[in-house]
Amino acid sequence: MNKYVIDIPNEKAKTYKIITLIILLLNFFIFGFVFMKASVGSANTIAIIGLAVNAIPLIYYLLNKQHLKTPFIEISFFITAIIWLLWGSYLLALLMIIFSLFSFYANKKLQIIFSEDGIEYPSFPIKKYAWAAVLQVIWKDDILTIDLKNNQLLQFNIDKDFAAKFDSEAFNKYCGQKL
Repeated sequence: MNKYVIDIPNEKAKTYKIITLIILLLNFFIFGFVFMKASVGSANTIAIIGLAVNAIPLIYYLLNKQHLKTPFIEISFFITAIIWLLWGSYLLALLMIIFSLFSFYANKKLQIIFSEDGIEYPSFPIKKYAWAAVLQVIWKDDILTIDLKNNQLLQFNIDKDFAAKFDSEAFNKYCGQKL
């Protein structure tokens, strides 16, 4: 096999979910406040759109066990950014766009790729380790350990379902040949 792709758990997923929920709630309450204070007109209509755009993901969050793992959340943040732009709040719009882009990255599946060229680690930006920089790679008892020559140690508990389908002996042999 020329490469191995290993799914690793996202340790920061809970933090991202909480921050996303807080931002959704803040936007929802701000649009609700504007709706209550605005007179009939375009501000009132835009506030209703803002309420709907933020209410739908909030309801989805409360009803779905996957909690904010759909691209709809990022799309709602983009729409919210457009609304902030319409109201002239350029800084809030920029922050919403930035958060939306980071949210796309934060919610993606994390995978370490072992190939002929080396190891690709899913950080931001992606780190690439040449095999010459690696001291040892071991998969044992569903724990993946990557020991680098610069005394850096990367260790991951691998999901039981993924580990059951994975041939750890062949992987350890492959990595041993590369080292």
